[in-house]
Amino acid sequence: MTASRTAEKRALLLSFAAFGSFWGAFAALLPDLRRQVGVEDGELGLALGAIAVCALPAMPLAGRLVDRSGAARVVPVTLVGFAVAVTPLGFATSLPGLVLSLALLGAVTGAYDVALNTATAAWERLEGAPLMAAVHGSFSAGVLVGGVLTGLARQAGAGPRLVLPVVAVLLAALAFSQPAYRRVPSMAEGGAGGRRLGTVLLLLGGLVGAAFLVEDGLQSWSALHLERTLGAAPAVGGLGPGLFAGAMAVGRFGAHVLVPVGKEVIAVAVGGSCIAAGALVFAFAPAPGLALAGLVLAGLGSAVLAPILLSAVGARATPGRQGADLAAVTALGYSGFIAGPPLVGLLSGLTSLPTALALLAVLGAALAIGGPTVLRLPVHRPAAAAP
Repeated sequence: MTASRTAEKRALLLSFAAFGSFWGAFAALLPDLRRQVGVEDGELGLALGAIAVCALPAMPLAGRLVDRSGAARVVPVTLVGFAVAVTPLGFATSLPGLVLSLALLGAVTGAYDVALNTATAAWERLEGAPLMAAVHGSFSAGVLVGGVLTGLARQAGAGPRLVLPVVAVLLAALAFSQPAYRRVPSMAEGGAGGRRLGTVLLLLGGLVGAAFLVEDGLQSWSALHLERTLGAAPAVGGLGPGLFAGAMAVGRFGAHVLVPVGKEVIAVAVGGSCIAAGALVFAFAPAPGLALAGLVLAGLGSAVLAPILLSAVGARATPGRQGADLAAVTALGYSGFIAGPPLVGLLSGLTSLPTALALLAVLGAALAIGGPTVLRLPVHRPAAAAP
């Protein structure tokens, strides 16, 4: 049992890090991809929407597949699919080709995301120990490392046609080193098979969506706010997304170490409060230095929310339906992630960018109050099957 525990934990940390490394590399390669395909910013933005459009329907399918076949089979398959989808992206030379590549990427990464989160939730339930914050911290660290290494590769003359095939090879190698993930024993026959997502799980999904909305809203608009509103130099503006991602990684690894089992309610209340305070400071700071400090505070607060809430879903889902329930909640989270940047843009047009960013503080306060309230709600499950 100890060997399984260690092997699964190591594989999950590495798999999330690889996931984050790809997205860090992808973000760093976007300028090259834009030039290679020959599109304007607006066309690129619409093309990127194909990722989310195809990820959302893939998630519930992946959840049901994990429930039926187990993460031990689904994680390696989705990793191979991930590797296959990465390479064509580097060779896209037209807008239709880019859209098709991004659509395939969205479908396989959505499935991979659900499979990894379900395997992590199962590990937590079997071991009675936290892991979700650590694996999500590994993802954030991967984003930083992937972005930095790709930036150095681009500086040396490497482009998408060299970087992405290398990433694909690493992903494929990782697929063949996955352990036999254990499964949570199922409940009585018929107790969960046709059950819809419960009220508590639905509320948790709404909270995950709100957390992701704040996260992507702040990160996506941070550089523009620093440069346009506060007059910061481009180098300082570029620190915004990087510091936010760094704070997310530190906060998640810190939460894994510092938040004991049973104290998640306090951690969510503190995290939401940090988002509220940090967003207000970032929005109305008179100078870039203070604004960056507020952004770091908001990043530290945001870091703890999604892992704790996803762990709560895994702990409350009926065995045999963990994949389906986590898929539904993850899809709600992605919806918030998608809505964040355009919502800030819309509010900015109606008011101003500082006001729009400050309104994210309201969501932070709502998370600080609503998160603990939902986590305290009881969940009723069908009786377990007799041994």
